[in-house]
Amino acid sequence: MASRQEISNVVLMSMHRSKGKEFDGVVIAEGLYTSKLLDTAWDHKRTDENRRLLRVAITRARSTVVFVRPADALPLTSMSPSAV
Repeated sequence: MASRQEISNVVLMSMHRSKGKEFDGVVIAEGLYTSKLLDTAWDHKRTDENRRLLRVAITRARSTVVFVRPADALPLTSMSPSAV
């Protein structure tokens, strides 16, 4: 007799909609041409806003965060010249 496994739900939403919610795990997917997490063409303000939004999305996870990103995507962390 096969054992019964509990079925888990998957919820798909934008980072904006995830505010105030909590999940066991979060998958953050970045598109190759659209839905970029960061872009060199953005000004400092937009970059900072997206970093804050990304931080909120990461903190929605209780235990696991997985990033799915293009191979040539910009690093999500950066060091200022004064930190080196």
